[in-house]
Amino acid sequence: MLRIIKADKVNWVVKLEMSKRDLENIVESVDSMSDKQQRILLENLPSEDQDRQKLDDYKALREELRKILQVLIN
Repeated sequence: MLRIIKADKVNWVVKLEMSKRDLENIVESVDSMSDKQQRILLENLPSEDQDRQKLDDYKALREELRKILQVLIN
């Protein structure tokens, strides 16, 4: 279950509480989005800068979420 602990509307920051399974599901979803974006780039060569940036953003998000998940596992 996902729960909002604190929301700072001025700085657009939210602190969340979630289960390990919820976090794993989010990581899997971001993985799928990355894979889909990469297929889009490969199918539409030459690719747009916007599409490449989106893929980079997904990959960065995926890595950050994996680091958070590692904290739970270790």
